[in-house]
Amino acid sequence: MQTHQRNQAKDTIADGDEPEDVGEPLTAEEQEEKEQLLEEGFSTWTRRDFNTFIRACEKFGRNDIKGIASDMEGKSEEEVERYAKVFKERYKELNDWDRIIKNIERGEARISRKDEIMRAIAKKLDRYKNPWLELKIQYGQNKGKLYNEECDRFMLCMVHKLGYGNWDELKAAFRTSPLFRFDWFVKSRTTQELARRCDTLIRLVEKENQEYDERERQARKDKKLAKNLTPSKRSMAKAPALETPALNSFKRRKQSSMDDYVGSGRRRR
Repeated sequence: MQTHQRNQAKDTIADGDEPEDVGEPLTAEEQEEKEQLLEEGFSTWTRRDFNTFIRACEKFGRNDIKGIASDMEGKSEEEVERYAKVFKERYKELNDWDRIIKNIERGEARISRKDEIMRAIAKKLDRYKNPWLELKIQYGQNKGKLYNEECDRFMLCMVHKLGYGNWDELKAAFRTSPLFRFDWFVKSRTTQELARRCDTLIRLVEKENQEYDERERQARKDKKLAKNLTPSKRSMAKAPALETPALNSFKRRKQSSMDDYVGSGRRRR
């Protein structure tokens, strides 16, 4: 950025003008300082480098310096990190900064969604000892007639292994797997068709995970409630039963009869 601004402001010497006195040559220390200042100004960065940097930010996110540097030809990770820091501080000096930032933010939103999908698939697979054989999908009314459960199970497990979005690798996995040697339908699917089917399965998995989490929360809530009520129940079990009026009347009559019997025995003696 500084390079472009400096080039626009460069002075030229008109024809016939006398050159200015350049003074004494720079010392070694001054030359080193000059080179350092030029380096800090990113004098070797071209417009092409800038555009590559912006596209890499959209692809990897602004915080993934290592990923950005992997797309920057001839730039070290340390140099890219310094450039990214200056860009973060001064991007509003660019004429079209709003458009640039919106494109980067859209790319970062895709990255965030991809991470969310991978976590959802991992959570689903973690509920099975051997998901390649045991994984079950709760289709509801969305199973369809073209893809079978074995194909869907393989797809989810393979996406977990390869990463979401690597559709060419997923297609190759279907074509080379002995499980689908004679399944001409799935072997002839395009990458776009596999991506659409995968997105359908992911929506089912996310819905199932949400229902699973709700059941887990309710189970913990019920367990906590039962634990809190247990001491009260024990106290109620130990407390004497409440006596009804009829029972009290019966006890009084019985006690009166016993008193009369004891009294009559004393009089006979």
